[in-house]
Amino acid sequence: MERWRRFQIKRREIWDVKLSYPGEGVGHEERFPHPCIVIKYNKFVDMATIIPLTSNVQALKDFPYTHIINPNTSNGLTNQSIVMIYQVRSLSKQRFLRKKGRVIRDNYDKIQTIFKDYFQLY
Repeated sequence: MERWRRFQIKRREIWDVKLSYPGEGVGHEERFPHPCIVIKYNKFVDMATIIPLTSNVQALKDFPYTHIINPNTSNGLTNQSIVMIYQVRSLSKQRFLRKKGRVIRDNYDKIQTIFKDYFQLY
């Protein structure tokens, strides 16, 4: 059985995810493996909707719809990370490389609020 079929993905988890393959990323798209927050997993199609993170704190100043997360033992991050809500996307479970940790409830609630504002879900 393929490795990607054996593991479970859950909401609020942070995973290292292969966002694109060489030559795929365009413009401001994130390239290469990045930590991402899972906001929804669909087991029927083995895909998850994720929000990428970046350690480039300049993204916090340059782009709207971002949120900062500080590293802690729960989330497994090693640097301050910026949640780039404007880069939300759904990806195959096959792109998931390694689970890092889980976002604390307070941060996730703030991300959901920004997400709702971004998509005007009032």
